[in-house]
Amino acid sequence: MRRQVLYRVFATPCLVSRLERYSFRPKFVALVLLLCSLLLVSGCSLLFGGGSSGTPTPEPDNRALVPTFTPTSEGAAPPTAAPTAAPAANEQVATAATAVSAATEAPAPTQPPAQEATATDLPVPSPTQIPKAVVNAASANARGGPGTEYSLVGEVTQGQSFDVIGKNQDGTWWQFCCVNGQQAWIFGELVKVEDGSSVPVANNIPAPPVAAAPPTQPPAAPTAAPAAPAEPQATNTPAPPAGGAVNAGPCGGDDGCKFHIKGGPTCIANGGGELKLQLFFEHSGIDNGQPQGDYRVGVERDGQLITPFADAKSIAKSKNQGQNGPYNYEAKVGTSNLPGGTLEGNYFYWVLDGNRERDSDVFTLYVPPGQGECWIDFDQAGH
Repeated sequence: MRRQVLYRVFATPCLVSRLERYSFRPKFVALVLLLCSLLLVSGCSLLFGGGSSGTPTPEPDNRALVPTFTPTSEGAAPPTAAPTAAPAANEQVATAATAVSAATEAPAPTQPPAQEATATDLPVPSPTQIPKAVVNAASANARGGPGTEYSLVGEVTQGQSFDVIGKNQDGTWWQFCCVNGQQAWIFGELVKVEDGSSVPVANNIPAPPVAAAPPTQPPAAPTAAPAAPAEPQATNTPAPPAGGAVNAGPCGGDDGCKFHIKGGPTCIANGGGELKLQLFFEHSGIDNGQPQGDYRVGVERDGQLITPFADAKSIAKSKNQGQNGPYNYEAKVGTSNLPGGTLEGNYFYWVLDGNRERDSDVFTLYVPPGQGECWIDFDQAGH
């Protein structure tokens, strides 16, 4: 009952208003003052209960309808979370921090390297085949143009293979690469070319060299007044010198100039003391190249005919093997009997038959310094 009274007293908004309300009751006022004094002396123990546990004393059932005030006792520790909650939270924070750190430190995912394509994975293009020229003569000259009148670029030997890059208009000479670092030309019968029909005509064929003009004859001495012109008669006027040669004369006989060059000319070093010719006169249409007899060669230099070469002749069905190729004619002239007393220079030459009439075109030959042994293969078939 006492606590209910106190509760009613202190639950009001203001104690003073309560006192004023009951001021007309002196006994009640005295009682209130006595209770306040007791509370001050006891430290509120009578009002809120003693003990350090902070657990309020259970109220009887008749207080169920009366609101109660249960203050927290002094020194009572505030309620705390379960002891395992903080470590679990810390572990979650640590785990999250570790995950963030791992995410920042982990390298960015990269694409797997593309698998390299192998030769079997890719389509293999069919390369363009470049025709090859394989030398089938023991040795042959490579020249600066399609003809023997062009200067030598170098020498090739049997079995060598070269890329064919062009041909002349009639397909008798091949342009190939390379000799001594230069493009060169070789006579068609000295090499074997497969698929030659696909080779284009060269568009950079050099112009043939201009042969030196023959020496001029001194003017004839003045004579008496010319006689009256004779009646015109048919004459056998010789053709003008062929290819610049003075002593070649026209082609003779009823078969014309039937010989052509099948191999060579090829020159090798022989000490430079003489000009030596080894020639092969053949008919490739008979017995796969039957040696022909009673043929010779006319040779001219600086307008002077070198007669020893016209005096020697080929031997029928005779075949010797030289360093450059087969031959059935051989002749040589020392440098002292050559024009100018030197071996090096440009020569004109042509085939002579048994009547010493020209039986081929006029060809040119350049003999380099130190090279004096030359080989040529003449064939009378195919013309």
